[in-house]
Amino acid sequence: MAIYAFQPNGLIVNMSELHLDSFVIKNFRCFEHLTIEKLGRVNLIVGKNSVGKTALLEALWLLGSEGDWSIIQKILYDRSELVRYKSADSRDDFRADSLETQEQIEAVRSFFFGRPPVNSERTIFYSGTNPTSGKFSDDAFVFNLIAKQHNISLAIRYGSDHDLYMHRSNIIIDSLIDAIQNNQTNTLVKEHIFEPMIIPSLPKKELFEYAVIGRSKDYKTVFIPLSGLTWKSTCTYWDDLALTDREDAIISCLQVIEPSIKRFTFKGENMDNRVRYSVVKTERFRDPVPLANLGEGIQRVFAMALAMSTASNGYLLIDEFETGLHHSVQADVWRAVFKLANEWNVQVFATTHSWDCVEAFQEASAENKDEEAMLIRLQRKRDGTGIEVVSYDERRRDIATRQGVEVR
Repeated sequence: MAIYAFQPNGLIVNMSELHLDSFVIKNFRCFEHLTIEKLGRVNLIVGKNSVGKTALLEALWLLGSEGDWSIIQKILYDRSELVRYKSADSRDDFRADSLETQEQIEAVRSFFFGRPPVNSERTIFYSGTNPTSGKFSDDAFVFNLIAKQHNISLAIRYGSDHDLYMHRSNIIIDSLIDAIQNNQTNTLVKEHIFEPMIIPSLPKKELFEYAVIGRSKDYKTVFIPLSGLTWKSTCTYWDDLALTDREDAIISCLQVIEPSIKRFTFKGENMDNRVRYSVVKTERFRDPVPLANLGEGIQRVFAMALAMSTASNGYLLIDEFETGLHHSVQADVWRAVFKLANEWNVQVFATTHSWDCVEAFQEASAENKDEEAMLIRLQRKRDGTGIEVVSYDERRRDIATRQGVEVR
């Protein structure tokens, strides 16, 4: 399985520019080979059920987090492909025991196109650079994440010890691009060598969420699922920007849904038997009211704004953008997303099933032509051989929305 991000001319983009301007996926989940030739600063992904919209976000999440194992585990847990945690009273071992390793090997197989069967003679590798390590076997399945000059690599070994390894390395980006364009990625992979690293054990559930939050902050890559951010994530991201100039930007986003909001804070800290909760001061009520009292939509917008701050100079990934948002406010929410994406240098990828969301996206993007917004449709090929991309730039989006052309 291979995932590549590259510039057509072989140049690496600056952080002030787009982090990714194109994307190639090979053998990941439902994608045998998917090419997105052009990406924008803000990208809306559409398509019917089971064409891989969320899988595309997962691929981007893995790429942005450099293949961090906590993020791999998080994706597997969210898909119920990994279901067991380490018990709270168990010993804190770094290395997975044989049962934990076997469970994770089985779970990671779901990342590969066609879900290859377990074979004791099969080895799955990711490349490394240590000259003392072994080379790839001819029958290796390859899952390769390329971001700028880094090749994030992994090795899963089906052997008598059932160990599972991972590794990160550097790679010459021009060589990778040439190999991709000439369809010689297998040759490129075999020329690289790997350094095995023992996989961590299963996490303890009560601590795992903090690990994922920490990795999201470290890699500046935040994923908002359909269910929204967890409460721990929300509190942590707010604490990181509290008493900074970004508070005003967050309040402005909340005012898209409720214009009367003036101030925001959390209450309940350091109080016995009290849960921390968010409150807002509005012109409508004399006393502060819990943010949750103002509805699901405002909580969704709050999560997006916090996540964009955390993802500065990185990636924000949103599954089902329109969740909780009335159609009448979606264009204004998109305007806020475009504004913050530009100010905080965030590249945004969102999915939707909603035509209202598509129209709102087009309305907002037409006012931000310099932002290079892209509408990306995933669809099954007519011959049934896989998934393909249809991209809509500004002109094609305008035609599609004016004429009511179905792009979902």
